[in-house]
Amino acid sequence: MARSQAKRLLEGVEQSKEIIFDFKGIAKIGPAFADEIFRVFANAHPDIHLTPLHASAEVMKMISRAKNAGN
Repeated sequence: MARSQAKRLLEGVEQSKEIIFDFKGIAKIGPAFADEIFRVFANAHPDIHLTPLHASAEVMKMISRAKNAGN
């Protein structure tokens, strides 16, 4: 379910140059959600800059894990 939520969140943003994700108040995210945004979408759209803001240590851990997957 988390991967599908990430896909819905990203619908129609392909024309953007930067996407800012504000994680204020979010304690954690699932690995599939992070992977869909910060690996799958990022690799498919290398010209779009993804910026996480106000991310907790746990959220940043998931984001980093997703970015490093497949390396």
